[in-house]
Amino acid sequence: MPSGKVHDWVTIGTALGAIPLTGMYLPPETRPLAWLAIASYTFSGIWLSSDLDVQSSAYRRWGPLRLLWLPYQKLVPHRSWISHGLGVGPILRVAYLIGMVTVLILGVNWLLAQIGLALQVDPHSWLLNATDWVFTYQREVWALVIGLVAGGAAHSLLDFAHTRLKRWL
Repeated sequence: MPSGKVHDWVTIGTALGAIPLTGMYLPPETRPLAWLAIASYTFSGIWLSSDLDVQSSAYRRWGPLRLLWLPYQKLVPHRSWISHGLGVGPILRVAYLIGMVTVLILGVNWLLAQIGLALQVDPHSWLLNATDWVFTYQREVWALVIGLVAGGAAHSLLDFAHTRLKRWL
């Protein structure tokens, strides 16, 4: 399996290579969507790496927030279809991260309420606003999803190709 640095360089290199291609081959009105997809591709490859299921450079990159990924590491076997699946891996990591951040916000809100400093956070209204945003900005959401899936797929395909090449040699 390639090192974390190799994965990072491939992610950054392919993202940087895609930027001028969008300028040359896409009409101006679609370029912002392409750049959004490239940004989410880079985020997926660097921050939402398939290797968050082990003590990796991607895991350490989260700093103190890496504690959010400990349950994920315990629940997800390394290189399983859940972590390295071409489409499902990045989507599940995004859903997991959203769920953990929501639990963290609700936990902090509960803790503050216990000492009389409650924030006025209504999780139901937040969720409704998020779903409104998804339906209002469908093209942007698709660009984000495509980038996230492509970033995870690039990681998994590099792992698969490296493994096949080692077996062949």
